[in-house]
Amino acid sequence: MKNFTTKLLALGLTATIFACGLTACKTEQKGSSNANAETTQSEETTQSNLGMWVASESTEITPEIKGYFDEAIGEIDGYFYEPVACLGTMVFGGTNYCLVCQPNVIAANAMNSLVITYIKVDISGKASFLKDERLVLPGTENADDNMVGSWAYAESTEITPEIEAVMAKATETITGETYEPVVYVGSQVVAGTNHAILCKATPSTSGLDTPASYVILYIYEDLEGNCSITETEAIQMKAT
Repeated sequence: MKNFTTKLLALGLTATIFACGLTACKTEQKGSSNANAETTQSEETTQSNLGMWVASESTEITPEIKGYFDEAIGEIDGYFYEPVACLGTMVFGGTNYCLVCQPNVIAANAMNSLVITYIKVDISGKASFLKDERLVLPGTENADDNMVGSWAYAESTEITPEIEAVMAKATETITGETYEPVVYVGSQVVAGTNHAILCKATPSTSGLDTPASYVILYIYEDLEGNCSITETEAIQMKAT
């Protein structure tokens, strides 16, 4: 009887170990399946973005991007712009970059304006310049448009705490979209101050798979410090 009981206990222990093994195997297979699904989804997302501009998660000019930029404009005589923000990239036969650039040397009669510069890094890693597009503020189409009361490009594109405060006041009642200030473009002194701020616009409504984009927000700040958006201008990253 003792041997029979011992055999039953042994069989029960074996069955328990076998069942645990099956459970662990199923769990491992499920985890592997989830990992494969995530990898496949990531690959599909990358494939779906081929040939399309995608807004940068971070607009910072990294040392790598700065190196590509310096190489791309190295053969252009008289180029006096420096990158201050990376708006986005497009993957197609290499990688195209869309950069906001600011003049670092003001030559005689030069326009002190920002430009959007496009460069390409091919699959071998060689960088080349594609084109520039001016960011044109109202009334600044000509170099001599510097009259009192006209728009003026900012000497510094930095988003200061003061500009952040202006943004916060102007957008506090906006729903459905959030605005992240990226570059301070310029200002106009009137009965108060008009500000032009390049921002990253991201939909904030849940359930929408809409990509981020860029706009210039024109904000009026009155003499009492009240701020309101007067105009929104879309900035399109364009394929070349």
